[in-house]
Amino acid sequence: VKPSNSRFNKGRLYNAGVRYIEQQSLNITCLILHDVDLIPENDENLYTCELQHPKHTTIRIRQLNNTRNNYMRYYEFLIGGVLLLTFDMYKKINGFSNLYWGWGGEDDDLSLRFIQQRMCVIRPKYELAIYVALPHPKGQANGARFNLLTWSTIRLNADGYKQIDSMIHFVNIRKISTVTHLKIDVNADNSLYKPPLMKNFQSTYNTIYNNITTIGKTETTTTTSTFLKTTSF
Repeated sequence: VKPSNSRFNKGRLYNAGVRYIEQQSLNITCLILHDVDLIPENDENLYTCELQHPKHTTIRIRQLNNTRNNYMRYYEFLIGGVLLLTFDMYKKINGFSNLYWGWGGEDDDLSLRFIQQRMCVIRPKYELAIYVALPHPKGQANGARFNLLTWSTIRLNADGYKQIDSMIHFVNIRKISTVTHLKIDVNADNSLYKPPLMKNFQSTYNTIYNNITTIGKTETTTTTSTFLKTTSF
């Protein structure tokens, strides 16, 4: 999945990709949301969905050009990189926000949606979830991301997967063997959002605070999976 213009919006691309899959009535039981620059390094890091929880498999990452071969471990709240979940889970959180342009914020927004819906994210064992990151030009940071995160969960039902049809246009659909390439107009002009009232913010904040939980377990399930990768180049 890639945008037809230079502006990058990861959330809209993922929402559009999932929408296309749903329109095709494919028998897909597992969505694999995968950054295009990451390559797994351990064969035991299984790409299978869990029945009850989203699964984040990107715990440690090393840069390809790092001569010291050091792995970086990111903060626990992060669920970017590679995320596996079912269609029902994706719909329950209304997918990604459609408002994050450029680099940063959309994955943290998704984490807040999981917390609000009382959905705990699980991870494989520390030594299995390792990746190498391919070099690529760094995208322009989203200067509005922290402001958007403030109102993240209040927007959940009004900003996400359910709203994607009015925000994108499929420019080109190309099928090659087992791969479908979607070129999408992400409609950069359709980005307006009015912040909610402060009383609604306080109510949602209290809900999130009460829903924060921690869980750790490993399960193996049989699933039919599909990869969704986004790229801006």
